[in-house]
Amino acid sequence: MPAAAVDSFISKDADLEIHYIDVGQGDCALIKWEGAAALIDSGERDYSDKVLDYLNKQGVERLDYVVVTHPHSDHMGSMSDIISKTDVGKVIAPKVKDDLVPTTKTYERFLSALKEKALKLTAAKPGAVYELSGKTAATSGKTPPQLEILAPAADYDDLNNYSVTLKLTYGTTSYLFTGDIEQKAERDIIDSGADLKADVLKVAHHGSSSSTCGEFWNAVSPRICVIQCGTDNSYGHPHAETIHTIEGSGAKLYRTDINGTVVVYSDGREIFARTEKGE
Repeated sequence: MPAAAVDSFISKDADLEIHYIDVGQGDCALIKWEGAAALIDSGERDYSDKVLDYLNKQGVERLDYVVVTHPHSDHMGSMSDIISKTDVGKVIAPKVKDDLVPTTKTYERFLSALKEKALKLTAAKPGAVYELSGKTAATSGKTPPQLEILAPAADYDDLNNYSVTLKLTYGTTSYLFTGDIEQKAERDIIDSGADLKADVLKVAHHGSSSSTCGEFWNAVSPRICVIQCGTDNSYGHPHAETIHTIEGSGAKLYRTDINGTVVVYSDGREIFARTEKGE
């Protein structure tokens, strides 16, 4: 589609926006629909000001849902500041085994921010569905997007596999958010019978080769992929094996280390993406 037609679609037709915010070697995604908003992860604490500024520029006055996929600082380091300075509804996080509950200052700040706002953690339970009921949903006649929790589907010995995995569905389009799940968790989700098919995939664990196994990739079969990772990061993310899988399938790949913030737009039927750096 010509660029002018895409621009017209974005300005006139698209009502769902998913912003994969560039927070370096970390994850952060903002979902907006008709005045409703959800934030999945937040990046390291160094990115607090950037994320808060981004929310402000997007006109987000309230986060109906906040999801901490798992308590690693590159996913929730900024969350204490965001919760403290933003009107927040429900906060969702995985319930991990007692011996895996973090004792870090990052996690303590997060719990303190919840306490100050009298917010309680809602444990992520597979099958739970949350609706993004926007301000105009009742009068627009539109069916709001729904966020369904698919995982954690089992208990694990590491926090990455406890990552909350969510599927956003709007109209005939769907979007999968995977945190840092690795191959064991991916196979457990498949075994749970969850419908993983999605148009857009937030690639797990910053594109690590320890994730995105063949069975999982085939189950999702995305046409657009987003990898959130930092430029020249010390982990070598994304790994060549993951890039090969994506490019070999013909799916379109966006990377925050190359493209900057990636925004996906949809009207529930069509999907288009725009990037900060226009690459």
